[in-house]
Amino acid sequence: MRSKALPGWAHTLCTAAAALVFLLAYELVVYRVPVTEIFLPVSSWSDEVIYSKQLAAAVQYGAPQGYFGFNESHAAVGTYAAWGPAVFLVYALPGLLLRGQNAFLWCNLLFVVLGWTFFARAARLGWKRQLAFAAALAAMNAPIRYVFSAMQEPLHYALMLAVLGCGILARRDKSRAAWAGLCVLCAVATLVRPYEAVLWLFPLALCRQDRRRIAVCVAGGAVSLGGTLVLMSKFYAPYFFTNVDVSPLQELARGQVVSAVRDVAHKLLDALRTVAEMLADQLANRSGGQYLLFFLLLGVTLVCLLVDARAGRPVFWKGCAAVTAVIVFLALLLMYRPVEGSRHTLVLDVLLLAALLVEDARPAAGTAAAALVLAALGVLNLADGFTMPRYSAEWDAAVQQIEAALTESRSAVTSADPWDSTVAYAFGDPVHCGLLYGVPDGMGIQFDEAAYLTDPAHEIHSRYVLTAADTPTAARLQADGWTVLYESDRGVLYEHGTM
Repeated sequence: MRSKALPGWAHTLCTAAAALVFLLAYELVVYRVPVTEIFLPVSSWSDEVIYSKQLAAAVQYGAPQGYFGFNESHAAVGTYAAWGPAVFLVYALPGLLLRGQNAFLWCNLLFVVLGWTFFARAARLGWKRQLAFAAALAAMNAPIRYVFSAMQEPLHYALMLAVLGCGILARRDKSRAAWAGLCVLCAVATLVRPYEAVLWLFPLALCRQDRRRIAVCVAGGAVSLGGTLVLMSKFYAPYFFTNVDVSPLQELARGQVVSAVRDVAHKLLDALRTVAEMLADQLANRSGGQYLLFFLLLGVTLVCLLVDARAGRPVFWKGCAAVTAVIVFLALLLMYRPVEGSRHTLVLDVLLLAALLVEDARPAAGTAAAALVLAALGVLNLADGFTMPRYSAEWDAAVQQIEAALTESRSAVTSADPWDSTVAYAFGDPVHCGLLYGVPDGMGIQFDEAAYLTDPAHEIHSRYVLTAADTPTAARLQADGWTVLYESDRGVLYEHGTM
């Protein structure tokens, strides 16, 4: 990928093309579904439809016209669900051009190719190091699988690579523009995921003797972290349950320092025990997952860090990556349940691998080779359960029928109440979430637990409900006089008859 005969722009284009070809070829070889035939409505990942529909609303209207939320809830300000609106405004930038049902997927592919290309060019990676990077990603599988989805993880892979690339330019070339770009990237990362505020350690480490820049980092970190906390408290719809524990922060705000420290220590110990049990089970059953991969990469990074420090070799980027990874890992254990937090470690894996490639090409290549061997032996098994949704004419027809029914119904609605532009999905009933892709762009979606919908004490605010026939949810709606707009063996769409 490097050639002295190529001008810089041509080298950049070749790097981007190689990254794109690798990703597309890997997806086709492993999952045997051409990227043009990926059909998200067939996917069982319910998060994807929430992300896709919020992006479509952001692109077309600036914000959803109906409420996104859970159990008939909504944000105190605005109509977005979790992670909104910052992440969807970031996706909306390329989303203005990359339209359609797979817009989120196309944005993910673009983000990763841009992040890879920028990092490779900034770090001056030759083809051998990029090949090692590709081999490691192939062994890990999960990061590439998420690229071809409507999940937001690929954006964070790209942000990690871009942060490292900007840091390299700022340190090596003394580039003010690169340092400023690094600060902007850290602010964006913090706004889209709170724990990525740790990335501000990168610009801080680069300016540890410059008081003015230190002040900029501290101010930027404080403002972006404050911004993301405001977004979480005011612009996020509350989830089914408290999956982000902020009680220690609340205790600190009340001045209960000792209580906050004690709660953090107990939660960390409990979470670490759970992670240890998960690792032991995965090793015993040869089903190693995200935590095994994370500790493998972190272990290699720390060993290289110690060996290189003793030998007087470069350790700066490995040190930054290792410190960031450890802090974020502990933050994940505090914020999420271990099972849910494991997916987030994939972003740290990309950061650790990239830092190794910059300063230790051979250990990085060795790690990639070891990961491939472990994957082949089944010890490292991040592909387990992953499939790629392929186009289905039957599902496409069902989605279009849902869209036609809702479009016709909404044409007679004059109310500006967001609830009149909201569809409730009976989460837990035997109705596939992929039908929600038929919800017209701009409408909101509620993921309501079936037990919530069947409880007479709970008022259903959404004008529409998607459930299955012969369920307690359907029985309640029929008893309350709701009208059927669409019915098939895949699901039943109801409209409130009294609105």
